Amino acid sequence: MLKQRQSLHTYVVREIGKHIVSGKWPHGRPIPGDAALCATLGVSRTALREALRVLATKGLVEARQKVGTVVRPREEWNSLDFDVLTWRVESDEADKVITELYELRQLIEPHAAALAASNATRRDLTWLQRAYDDMVLAGDDGEKVLDPDVRFHRGIIAATGNTLFVSLGLIVAAALEVNFVAIKDSPRGHAWALPLHKAILDAVLARDPKEARVAMQRLLSSSEKDMHTARSAQPRRRRSAHARSST
Repeated sequence: MLKQRQSLHTYVVREIGKHIVSGKWPHGRPIPGDAALCATLGVSRTALREALRVLATKGLVEARQKVGTVVRPREEWNSLDFDVLTWRVESDEADKVITELYELRQLIEPHAAALAASNATRRDLTWLQRAYDDMVLAGDDGEKVLDPDVRFHRGIIAATGNTLFVSLGLIVAAALEVNFVAIKDSPRGHAWALPLHKAILDAVLARDPKEARVAMQRLLSSSEKDMHTARSAQPRRRRSAHARSST
């Protein structure tokens, strides 16, 4: 029963969130009333209100007296929230969002890798090695490789030794999860990234900040290219699958 309630809750949050992020419900305007939404989504007022509370914490909506629930301006959204990022990647602005994500990661992670090469403790190095080894074991399995990949990148940030940097690990984790959701069926697979991660690890182990920075930049550039390529191939794969199912 609890699982069903959670699934229903997730469904309502996602459906309303996607309508907002896609621009179907413009900012500054009220969304449809409770009665209309309950009828459309097939849920109770309680479920709807719970979903709206969640969306309010993401900065997407706010309740106004005598007006109802209003969509907040885009600049007030929590744009680094995992759900918000995912919905944006699923919208018509996907390519723009992907580019923004990688611009942000290029600002954070190469510098973090350089700092990690200088400041990593023995414990940090052990963490990074284990994360990389688990990535090797996961191979091309997109479901299994996500966790160690996230651990590797967050480990790099933790190894900077800068406590203010550590909070940025959550941003990187969210970006990586969105990345994997978007290209989980990439025709290229995931194992191609292993040598690039190994180059980062080797540079950190060798205490070579310059090479660690360059290796991380190389990984991010290759990953962004792969993500755009995989997404451009998705419509073709869906059309091919539809054609096969029609024959």
